[in-house]
Amino acid sequence: MEMQAQSFEEAVAQKGLQRIALWGKVTGIAMMITGGITGVLGLFNFIVGAIPGAITLFMGYLIYKTATAAAQIRDGGDTRALSDLFHNYGLYLLVTFIMFAVGVGITILMLVLFGVAIFSGFMFDGYY
Repeated sequence: MEMQAQSFEEAVAQKGLQRIALWGKVTGIAMMITGGITGVLGLFNFIVGAIPGAITLFMGYLIYKTATAAAQIRDGGDTRALSDLFHNYGLYLLVTFIMFAVGVGITILMLVLFGVAIFSGFMFDGYY
């Protein structure tokens, strides 16, 4: 009975690795293309405008590398590939959290500035 449970778990793991390998590559390539286009278009507006594109390109690269490692694990069970998968995915999560925190910070800053503008409009009965 233990043999069936182990083979079922292995089948589920293989299916998950297959999904990561396929959709990770597709998503990674799509993000790298989108990030490259966004970065180039951002350069025409302002140098800082290329930063979101560069970050998207880098995140796409991390997803692609995670997918490549998943394919290597699926095909041969390489322990180094498992280490690469965890490293790339962990780095992806770190960059995602940093971007989330920056987004929340900018949103709070904009709400505060908007509130100050509205409050000052009420205090001084309009603008001069």
